[in-house]
Amino acid sequence: MKEIKYENEVRIRLDKFLKKEIKFSREKIKNLIKEGKILVNEKSVEPSYLLKKNDLIKIFEEDLKENETIKPEKGEIDILYEDEDIIVVNKPSGILTHPTPKIKSGTLINHLLYHTKLSNIGYPYRPGVVHRLDKETSGVIIFAKNDFSYWSLIEQFRNRIIKKEYYAIVRGKFPEKKKTVEFKISPDKENPTKMKVHYLKGKDALTEIEVEKYIDDYTLLKIKPITGRTHQIRLTLSYLGYPIIGDLKYGEKAEKTKLYLHSYKLTIIHPKTKNKLEFIAPLPQHFISFLTNIKNENIIKALKMEDKNE
Repeated sequence: MKEIKYENEVRIRLDKFLKKEIKFSREKIKNLIKEGKILVNEKSVEPSYLLKKNDLIKIFEEDLKENETIKPEKGEIDILYEDEDIIVVNKPSGILTHPTPKIKSGTLINHLLYHTKLSNIGYPYRPGVVHRLDKETSGVIIFAKNDFSYWSLIEQFRNRIIKKEYYAIVRGKFPEKKKTVEFKISPDKENPTKMKVHYLKGKDALTEIEVEKYIDDYTLLKIKPITGRTHQIRLTLSYLGYPIIGDLKYGEKAEKTKLYLHSYKLTIIHPKTKNKLEFIAPLPQHFISFLTNIKNENIIKALKMEDKNE
């Protein structure tokens, strides 16, 4: 994270000031501001914001590396839908959605860039990325192939037009057939890789949870995140006392296994045609094995057996 303190008495537009400071084009700077990657006093602002003395500007450090490139890599991609504007894929568990400053290969974006072109917005690490799935989470995810589609999808996410549905398996019998949970979350100061529940500060997190099926002492849940916060579903279920099976970050300190969280359905309005489209990613094999074996075998034994066979 790069920090710049504005120390001039004369007020000036944020985008105009930064053009001289970080040597980006004004259009690039405007995009970073709109994406929330440039903050003033910890808040999102407009490119036209007039800086005043002592304002603190924060810029995500990775976004300054404009000259860095991400190498396209051949890899298997499960494509659910593709046209000239968008590509929708079924992401497997265990792969990062996009590169990071430390991990620059082997991600879904590396494979997609080998297959097709993506929007340059978000370059270099997140070209065409309008949302993401955690490394351990599987399922449907969409990418923009051009800038027009990128901004259309971003606007749909912002206005909650895009609908998402997940499946998760938790230990125990979830007590309510249907429940809406709302609280504020923010980064955990003690562990920056995690999020934490707050009530007075942070970003709103709204989640709908519905029991799909009780299976012995476990519950298959259908989850609809209304907002799209980092680790929202995992944190919500853990906070309620029903962590997702295999969630080592927010769940039990048990033997490592796959995370039982799957992005099942994504519904959008197509950026160009304006048609309503629904994409479904079938449940992965580890979900199917669990649902098949749970009534006959102890869950830990079943998971150990499954891991050995993979």
